[in-house]
Amino acid sequence: MVSEARRYKMRLILSLCNNWEDYGGKAQYVRWGKDASVDLTSDDDFFSDPTLKGYYKAFVEDVLSRINTITNEAYKDDPTILAWELINEPRCPSDPSCDTLQAWIEEMASYVKSIDTVHLVKIGIEGYYGSSTPELLLINPDDYSGHVGTDFIRNHQALGID
Repeated sequence: MVSEARRYKMRLILSLCNNWEDYGGKAQYVRWGKDASVDLTSDDDFFSDPTLKGYYKAFVEDVLSRINTITNEAYKDDPTILAWELINEPRCPSDPSCDTLQAWIEEMASYVKSIDTVHLVKIGIEGYYGSSTPELLLINPDDYSGHVGTDFIRNHQALGID
């Protein structure tokens, strides 16, 4: 896929995880943790449990360091890749303050940048306003959106997010 995109002069944003169960998502990390007898209470533990964060980091390192068998270039060095997306549509409703997700974003953005200083890093967030801008909560599409543990403005102020 990456080499084909290059051939057509396209740029890719590659997502490193999904909030949803499609393709495994964060729920898969929780299943792996439970299989390893890690004491987990919900899928939101993905954002705070050290074991699950270690699994995610190992995956990230494998992907970014992967050598493309067609181009013989590591993904972290491939100009076809425009950006890495930390997780598609993250949510952490168990912590509406957004502190848990914010800490995860800061840690993982820094981790990705420690491996790949060239490519952009983005979150993958939809854009719901949170507690950092209470005056904007009414702009969210519905009441639920302001309570999913994300905060568009605050999240994008994290170091390492481009």
